[in-house]
Amino acid sequence: MPFENGATAIADRTTQPSTLLSPRPRRVDEFIRVIPGVDLSQGSVTFVVDGNLERYWHHEPRLITQALSKAVQPARWFPATRKLTLTVAATGHRAGVQRHFILSAF
Repeated sequence: MPFENGATAIADRTTQPSTLLSPRPRRVDEFIRVIPGVDLSQGSVTFVVDGNLERYWHHEPRLITQALSKAVQPARWFPATRKLTLTVAATGHRAGVQRHFILSAF
């Protein structure tokens, strides 16, 4: 039974193969909100960016977990500079204070 546009009753249910999108280059000031997971024994910091799991290393993972426990805004990841920025609560600073952590490749 044809539809108004001339298509047959059995619609084409095949999907086009999706092309894998390669991550586009980002500006230095462009950030992504992430939820970091920190492994204290290895010093690894893991989070998802554009559907991909990314893993980095920091020499003081306890500082990151302390900052995460006091965070007042979502964590921001700057991929161009590999900087994780956490805004933490601080007395006398209504909007909080930013703490920056430069992560290394694991």
